[in-house]
Formats: sequence, C-alpha cells, structure tokens
Amino acid sequence: MFTVKKLSSLLDKNILGNGNTPITLRNNLVPKKVEIFVWRSMRGRLPVRLELDKRGIDLHSVRCPVCDDNLESVDHTLISCRQASEVWNRVYKWWNLGNFPFSCVVDSLQGSSSHAMSILGKKNWQTVEWVCEYYIWKNRNMHVFHKSPMIVPVLVNEIVQVKSFEWVSCRLKEKKIEWLSWLSNPSSLLDL
Repeated sequence: MFTVKKLSSLLDKNILGNGNTPITLRNNLVPKKVEIFVWRSMRGRLPVRLELDKRGIDLHSVRCPVCDDNLESVDHTLISCRQASEVWNRVYKWWNLGNFPFSCVVDSLQGSSSHAMSILGKKNWQTVEWVCEYYIWKNRNMHVFHKSPMIVPVLVNEIVQVKSFEWVSCRLKEKKIEWLSWLSNPSSLLDL
C-alpha cells in the first residue's frame, strides 16, 4: 500500500540520503514555511555570514551579529549563541527535560527521540523545537536588519509558548489541549 511516509523514507534512504540527516521532514502541526526552514537549517542552507562568505559575498565581518563571540554558522546562530542557548535552556526547563544537551542543529532536532515519549508526545515536542528554532532565526534577522534587541524571556514566553500552543491546539485532531496545562505542565503532553 502506498503512503507518503513510506515514499519519504525511501527517498531519504536511497536517493537523497547522506547518512544520518533525514531529508524529508514532516510535521502537520507546523506551517510549511517552518518545515522548509527546518530542512534548510539541518542541511546548513541558511544565509548565515560564514556560508555567505564561502560563496564569495564580501562582508565586513563573519562574526555573529547577535553576540560577536564566534563565527556565525548555522549551529552557532541557532544553538550555541548565548541568546539562542538561553532560549533553549528555558524551553527545556519549561518542558522539564533538564538542561539543553546539544551543540549542533541536527542533533538537537533529532534528539527528542532520546526522551521517553509517545508518538503524539514526540510530535508536540518536535513542534516546540521547530517553533523555537524558527523564532530564534526570525529574531536574529530582526536584530541584523532592524537593530532590534533579542529579549530571551519575551521570545520564550510570548512567542515560543504562544505560537507552539496555537499550532498544536489548532491542528492537533487527536486531543484538545488547554492553555493552562500547556504553560504549567507541558511535559505531561509527552505521554499522550
């Protein structure tokens, strides 16, 4: 019997695959633009300064425009930049998953499978991860192009928590999720 999931898996493994990184990512709880963004980030295809410099675009600096601590790579921007790392740590604390243990995008987005979760719980958590990564990137761009500061509590509380709730609660057909339980005990949704 034909299914899109089987086709995606076959494409990943036999045609597009390069080892550990899945090529086709699906999560019907997020908009397509977020799926595409996650695919691009896992493949290192975001226009960060290091990648632009590799392609011959003349930049005054390849250092991170947010923290100026390191070269701006995809992994640095979305994971190890001070502000991004603080966002991830707050999100992990909110979900009672301990400290954020990853140093690269691929590991972080595939790392949810290391936690004991139901299939629906993994999908909920994956939505939060993807929202987090997507809005870290959007806030980075706001900082670069509009000199807007990246305020971590606002990013976590008003964007990641709200957007992930909106997308999960509106698109999840299996179970109704309440806002207060989403805020106070989201890790209970890992066992759905």
